[in-house]
Amino acid sequence: MSVARTGMNQTNIQDLNRELLLNFLRSEGECARITLAKLSGLKQATVTNIINDFIRWGIVKEVGFLTGEKGRRSIGISLNKEEYGVIGIRITRKNYSFGLFNIAGEEIFSRISEDFTGVSAKEVFSHLLISVDQCIDEAGGRKILAIGVAIPGPYNRVTRRIELMTGASGWNEVPIEQELKNRYHIPIYIEQNANAAAVAQYWYNRDKLDDDLLVYVAAGQGIGAGIISDGELVRGSIGTAGEIGHTSIDMNGPKCICGNRGCLENYCSSIAFTRFLNERRRRRNSSGDSSSGSPETDRALTFREAAELVREGDEDAVAVYLECCDRLAVGVVNIINSFNPKYLMLGDEMSHVAPDLMLQRVRQRVRERTIPAIFESTNISLSVVEHDSMVNGAAIVAITDIFRHPADFFSDTQKKGE
Repeated sequence: MSVARTGMNQTNIQDLNRELLLNFLRSEGECARITLAKLSGLKQATVTNIINDFIRWGIVKEVGFLTGEKGRRSIGISLNKEEYGVIGIRITRKNYSFGLFNIAGEEIFSRISEDFTGVSAKEVFSHLLISVDQCIDEAGGRKILAIGVAIPGPYNRVTRRIELMTGASGWNEVPIEQELKNRYHIPIYIEQNANAAAVAQYWYNRDKLDDDLLVYVAAGQGIGAGIISDGELVRGSIGTAGEIGHTSIDMNGPKCICGNRGCLENYCSSIAFTRFLNERRRRRNSSGDSSSGSPETDRALTFREAAELVREGDEDAVAVYLECCDRLAVGVVNIINSFNPKYLMLGDEMSHVAPDLMLQRVRQRVRERTIPAIFESTNISLSVVEHDSMVNGAAIVAITDIFRHPADFFSDTQKKGE
C-alpha cells in the first residue's frame, strides 16, 4: 500500500478539477456546462467558475446554443483550437520530424527532414532550429505555448542530456532543452521517444483503455518501450526505464556501444533489418545465386527500399523481416514476463513495413514462449496513431502539462493583455 507523503491544498485540487474539465472538453468536442458537471461529478457552480476562467483566459470559447434533454437549449463550449498551438519534434539517428498541433492534440501539419547520416549532431540541431522557425512562421498566427521533443534514449532526466545514441555520436554534447529555451522563451518538454509514443497511445485511445498497465514497443532505428501505469509514465530513478533495446537476448553476442553484449536493438531495429538484408544479398550475389530475383549489385539498399521489397514479396527481404520479428518477439516476451501488461502495442518504422505480418508473427512467437494464461491476458496490437506516434506524443507531453497547470500558461497571458 502506498501512503501519501503530502496533503492536497486548494491549488492542487483546483488544478485537478481544471485538468478534468479540459480532458472532458477534448473528448466531447462541444458540450454544455451542465454536461461537464454530470461527467465530472463536480457541482455546477464549480464548473461554471472554472469555465468562466477558461473563457477569460482564451483556452475555451462559447460556440452557440446546443439542444439538450427535453429540448432545452444551453450555451455550448469547446476548446479554442484556432488560437493556440504546440510544436512536436522527434529526433532520430538519421533525421528529425516536426509538426504543429492544436491544444486538443490534433495535427495541423507535420514534416520530416532529409537524411543527415554522417552529419554532426550540432549541425543537425542547427537545421532543426531553422525548421522550428519555419513551423512558427506557418502557424497562422497561433500563439505557440510549448515545444515537446521526443529523443532516443537513454535520456538522463537528472543531467537533462542524452546519455547515448547508438549510431549517431555527439548528441550527448548538445543541450537540447536549454538551447530551445534560450531561443524561443517558452516551456520545453524533453521525453524519451518510446515514452512519448506511449503517451500518444493513451491520449488518443483512453476512452477504450482502463487504467491498467500499457506498454508501447517502439521498433524503429532503435528499440525502446514506453510504460504507462494508471495513466502515468513509469520513468525510473533517472528516466531510463523501458530501455529494452539494451537488454541482452544473447549473452555471447556482439558487444554494443552501451557495454552490454547481444543487445536486442542490434537484432531487430530498422537499421539491423537493413544491414541483415544487405549482407544476405551480398552473400547471394557473391555465390552467383540470383534465384531470389534481387538485382545483382553491390549497392546497399536503404531502409525504405528494403521495406518496399518486403511489401513486394521478395523472398530474401521477407525472410529477413520475419527473423527480425522473431527476435523482437523475444524482447516482447521479456516485457510481458517482467511487467504483465494488459495492453502491449507495437509501433514505429518496423511495424510500418508490413503491419499485419509483424503482428501475426510476433503474436505467434509470443504465444509459443509464454504461459497460456499470461498470453491470453495480454492484448497485443498495433499502434493506434496513424502517422508518427513520437511526433504526436512529443506534442501531447507538452499539452498534458498545459492541461494540468493551465493558469501557468493562460492567466499570465491574460493579465499582460489587460
